[in-house]
Amino acid sequence: MYSVDSLEYAIGELYRSGIGENSGLSADEVAELLDGIDFHALLQAVRHHAETVFAFATQGSQPKSFNYRGAELFGQRATLLYDDFDQSTAEAVLTTRSVELWLLEDMTVTAVASVSVVCEGGAYVAEYRENLGDPWASGMCLDLEELTDRLDKLCWPVHENEIPVYEL
Repeated sequence: MYSVDSLEYAIGELYRSGIGENSGLSADEVAELLDGIDFHALLQAVRHHAETVFAFATQGSQPKSFNYRGAELFGQRATLLYDDFDQSTAEAVLTTRSVELWLLEDMTVTAVASVSVVCEGGAYVAEYRENLGDPWASGMCLDLEELTDRLDKLCWPVHENEIPVYEL
């Protein structure tokens, strides 16, 4: 599952499928972005940040709040790589709508629609996610240059020896 070759292939395919019309970048620009990614450090970071993603979840910090997790969305752990969000606020309620880019343990990349409602600074939280599949067909505004920056920032704790090194 976790191997440098499979990670490099998954990210490379995502970037290459965005050449031209999808991202506005040329093949040379995409190759340059890919050359700037430290896949060994990224693999460690991806492994460290992997989590179970649920289709629906509620939680709260108030007494008797309903803490619930629905079915697993992917059936495997995943790491959030990127999100394209739009949020609106009405008094004490923060509503966030976003399209997220997740990397699954089997090294597939998928887009997910997400809606979350946070009341009173986290006293009550509800999240709903739905798998959309292909990131380029999902309506996500995926900026490959920004994604590259986020992947680089994800690697910083690895370079600074702030997270464990996993045997993969």
